[in-house]
Amino acid sequence: MNGQTAKKHAKAIRITKKTLLSILIWAGGIIMVFPFLWMVSASFKGINEVFNFPIEWIPKNPTLKGYELLLKGDVPFITYFLNSVKIALISLIGTFFACTMAGYAYAKIDFKGRDKLFLLKLMTTMIPSLVTILPTYLLYSKMHLVNTHAALWLPAFFGGAFGVFIMRQAFMSLPRDLMEAAKIDGAGHPRIYWSIALPNVKASVATLIFMYFIWTWNDYEKPLLFLRSKELFTLPFAVKFFADEQMQNYPAIMAANVCMLLPIIIFFFACQKYFVQSLVTSGVKG
Repeated sequence: MNGQTAKKHAKAIRITKKTLLSILIWAGGIIMVFPFLWMVSASFKGINEVFNFPIEWIPKNPTLKGYELLLKGDVPFITYFLNSVKIALISLIGTFFACTMAGYAYAKIDFKGRDKLFLLKLMTTMIPSLVTILPTYLLYSKMHLVNTHAALWLPAFFGGAFGVFIMRQAFMSLPRDLMEAAKIDGAGHPRIYWSIALPNVKASVATLIFMYFIWTWNDYEKPLLFLRSKELFTLPFAVKFFADEQMQNYPAIMAANVCMLLPIIIFFFACQKYFVQSLVTSGVKG
């Protein structure tokens, strides 16, 4: 009886701990969602209703004036949105191929100096970005890429060190027997990379794409440095420019921020199922 009582007591403690932890996590999540909900609510309010207290989460007199204002002006806000979509899409294509191919090469292709070259690649992460701003600007200026979108997406095709590291670790986890079996069947490295390795690291690829999408979508420094024409502005730079123009028009500013954050939320939920998957979804069982 004492043994059974002890087991029940231990089980009750575990359940209590898990329950309290779940409550804490949910409470933290709700607290972090509040600012976003306020932003969405404020984007549908009038200027004089934004800071009413207590907070009116559902506006009494909802209006779309904030969103309508985004479509007016010298350059419609949709132009900035499409500029960001274009740059993000091209950058993600470059990131996908550059990082996955480099990661596969560093993990599964045995060539001379492979580990030293990979270490050299990782060492570039220790170089502060401020150090490379001036040389990069001078180089792009010589290449006539200043005030073009190419200056923003071109680096993605050289593979970021962090992305290469993520994909190398993912490919390293794949069983060697899986690669050897494919080679016996006559598959070369391109076929193994595309048909066998990539399908088994979908979770890592989704993480790679999502992280680089956020970094590209929210990038403010590069557009500020390389872009001059308003027609070429991306959303982060445009939102700041729009906020400076509108000053106290908080509904319009909140509407601009909602438009900027919405794609990130949609993209997150689209990739969510891959975040919880195992890195290896199939393999050789022996």
